[in-house]
Amino acid sequence: MFRTKMAFLALTFLALAGCGGTGSDGMAKGTTGPLTVADWKLLPTDQKYTAETLERLKLGDPNLETAEGWEAFGKTTLAEAKRKDFPKGKK
Repeated sequence: MFRTKMAFLALTFLALAGCGGTGSDGMAKGTTGPLTVADWKLLPTDQKYTAETLERLKLGDPNLETAEGWEAFGKTTLAEAKRKDFPKGKK
């Protein structure tokens, strides 16, 4: 069950990821390093769920570095943000 959830989250992130170039450090061009959860919440929807942004978020919060921490974040903060950013009935 845990693997299924993690695979679903990974596929969701990949599907939402943009096709931007990356710098020599592997991060998207124009990014500025680690990102706090508070700053992440303020990002526009088209940037918030990209793979690069989520990686910056993991770098900015040590609690998100573990699988357990990331899963908890996904179930609470990320799920709530998605409901807000993508309300049912709107596309």
